[in-house]
This record gives sequence, structure tokens and C-alpha cells, in this order.
Amino acid sequence: MDTSDETVTGGRKVTRELAEWVANLQYDDLPAVVVDEAGRAFADFLGECLFVGATKEWGQSIADFCARDGGGQPEATIIATGKRTLAARAALANGTMALGFEYADYGAGSRPYPFAVTAPLAIAESRQRPGREFALAIVIGYEVMGRVFRATFERGRPIPFYVPSVYGTFAAAAGSARLLGLSPQYTNYAIGLAAAFTGGTFQGHEEGAWQRSLNGGMASERGVTAALLAQTGFRATELGLEGVQGFARMYCDGRLDPSALLDDLGSSFIITDRWVKKYPMNTTLHAPVEALLHIMRTENLTYADIEQIDAAWQRVEPFLAKQKVSTVVAAQASLPFALAVAAVRGRVGVDEFTDETVADPVVQALIPRTVVHQDEELYAKAKNSMPGRVTVRTKDGREYSHEVLYPKGSAGNPLTEDEFKAKFMDMAERVLGHDQADQLYEWARDLPRVGDVSDLAPLFSPK
Repeated sequence: MDTSDETVTGGRKVTRELAEWVANLQYDDLPAVVVDEAGRAFADFLGECLFVGATKEWGQSIADFCARDGGGQPEATIIATGKRTLAARAALANGTMALGFEYADYGAGSRPYPFAVTAPLAIAESRQRPGREFALAIVIGYEVMGRVFRATFERGRPIPFYVPSVYGTFAAAAGSARLLGLSPQYTNYAIGLAAAFTGGTFQGHEEGAWQRSLNGGMASERGVTAALLAQTGFRATELGLEGVQGFARMYCDGRLDPSALLDDLGSSFIITDRWVKKYPMNTTLHAPVEALLHIMRTENLTYADIEQIDAAWQRVEPFLAKQKVSTVVAAQASLPFALAVAAVRGRVGVDEFTDETVADPVVQALIPRTVVHQDEELYAKAKNSMPGRVTVRTKDGREYSHEVLYPKGSAGNPLTEDEFKAKFMDMAERVLGHDQADQLYEWARDLPRVGDVSDLAPLFSPK
């Protein structure tokens, strides 16, 4: 059939080609470093889910809902609770938790693990798959999410949708399809269904609403559903990405670069370039905050010394520059708040993003003394990073500046293994205690040793 008039790719069936790669990639095709990074992504995911599921209202709320709605079919575990529910509902709960405290990694064009780990975990546990297959599915999720993003997203263009969930649905569907062992045709259907199911908005960020985190759960649930529905033989679109009414046309003005999507698949893997967050806040905030902390340490300053904090970004998004902050969700997406709390507390961790800290009058008083502006030259210095520069002016007239091109955790300045484990333990130990958290970490970091992913489920919640 001639599809040249039915696609934005001149007739090339790129969804089919991508599906064939997903269905045919084998665990033995993965370099050891790629498998290791899948384990790191899993551990990173678990830490955030445990922390959010046990300590945050939005995590507890979605967990309770998913346990009630689907709990009659206990297929997969809701992390931090010990409750079991339908695989798709477990993905809804765990995906919401995984995007629940701004600790999700950055890479593949956005925040991958709330989708690339969440959905495959639900399938792997419910279908009792080995750790090797789970690791493979994680790698596939990262690759598909990143490839679709690169092929369709145009930098500098206004973003009318929430990027992580829109692209994350493809990660969730592809990884789930691989774990289910779907044929190329049925995998094609799963990707087509993902294109139909996907969506998400930024309004949760604007209002500081729990809905921001729900984007992770909804996309993961949709990905699981897409794969399970495709497994039944449900006939879906075959041109989900490239069709004239498909994803590229509907979301990206018809932009779809087949080379960016398909060239050299398997020669390298996107998962190895991910940014593992050191700080629980929007990734673009890290460099300016790190620059400020450097100045305050080296010059022995306190917040009481500060007259003004001037922060330069590569690109200013209005919702990230807001000074009116009244919720934790809003605080994690506000550079003025992040700078103020860093100056007052001397650090930026999970304990700096609480209702009490947001309401702290000392922090709130410093926010109006922050200035945020754009400096496009910063991006030219570090194109694969999110650089920033801060100038601090003191009340007695001194001025100090510092620039950070590659913040800690970025691909250019990765966390050490000790730093990474410390991040995990800081979240997991609060919920599980030291010994169980340490045991879970060791298993997560060695997925090939796991014979059946469902055997790990008892470690996902306090004993």
C-alpha cells in the first residue's frame, strides 16, 4: 500500500521500524555499563517512590485510591504501602510517586524513570519476569522516549504540553510490550495506542497542584494499558507516530525526523547520558543554586549578609521564575524560592521543601531580593547541560560571582557511587530503616541477579 500521502515521512513506516527494534532487542545485546545504569535508574526510582508514598499526602492519596480501585485483582505492589492491585493501577500509583518530589532523573529529553521504570515494574512483577528482562525493558523505555523526543521536539518552540508525560507514555508502552514478549506487529499496536492515549499539561505546575505528579502515573498507566490491550490483538493504528493525524502532526506540527528516531539504534544507549538529580527541584534550578552555595561557603556569608541575589539562566521560563510560592510543589519549580532557601539553610535537600520551610518568614523575606534573567551565552558554553551564574551583592557593598556549567549529577559531573547511594538512603531509610533499605539497594543495583522481580516486592514496603 502506498502510504506517501498518509504520513509525514513520505511513506516511510517509522512506527513499524521502531516496533521491530523493540521486539527484537535482546538482553545479551546490552553492554554491561548499560545494564548497570538500568539498575541505578531502578534504585533512584525506588527511593523517590518510598519517600513520597510514605510521607507525602499526594502519594498516600493516590495509593489509597489505586488500592481500592483495582485491589480485587492483586497483580502488582503499590510501593511504600504493601498493598497490591491491578498492574495498571499500580503503575498509576507508583508513577505518581516517582514524579512526586522533583527527584526524577533528566535525560531522553525529559524525566524518564517515572515512565521507563514504573510501567515495566508493574508488568515484571505481575508476570514474574526475571531481572534481566526487566533491565532490558527499562533500557528500551529510555531509548524510545528519547528517540521520539529527538525526532519530533523542536527546541525554542513554545511548549503547549507537559513534555515528560507526553513522551513518557511511549516509554511505558514500549518497555511493557517488550516484557510481554509482543511481536513486532503487536508492539506496533502498543506504540500506536500510546500515541492515542498520551497527554499532559503544565497547569499543575502553575497552581502547585498534586496533578503535577499525577502526570507520571497517568502516562505509566496508559503505557501498561496500551501494551496489555495490544497483547489481546486489539487492532490499533499502524502509523501512530507518522500518520497524517498521528502524534507528530497533532503535537509537533508534523515534525518527525526518521534519522533521529531510527539511525544507529543499539549502537549506543540514551540511558547512559541521564542526569541523576542531587537536589529535589526542577533541573534548571540546580546550577544557579549550586553557584550560590559555592559563594556562600567560600566567602563565609550568611543570608543576613545578602542584599541581592542575581541569577542568570540560559533560558527563563516564567513559571520557574515566580516569586509567589505557597506550596511545596510550587517551591520546587521556583528559582527565587530555591535561592532563598539555599541561602537561609545552607543546603537544598528533601528537608528544605516542606510546608514549614515554604512558610518560613525568613525564607519568604529573601525571595523578593532575588533577580532572575536570561543569558543565552551560558548555553553556548555548555550545550549539553543547564548552566547558571549567580552574583551576590552584600549589604556592605561587596559583590561575588560564580558560574556553574555542569551541576553535580549531570552527565558532565556525575554523582559518585557513594553519593548516589547516600541519596537513595536519605529517602529510603526514613521509611524502611537502615538494614532493609540497604538490602533493597543492593538488589536493585544488581538486576541480573534477580531471578523473579516479584520476589523483591516484600522489600518495597516496611516490614
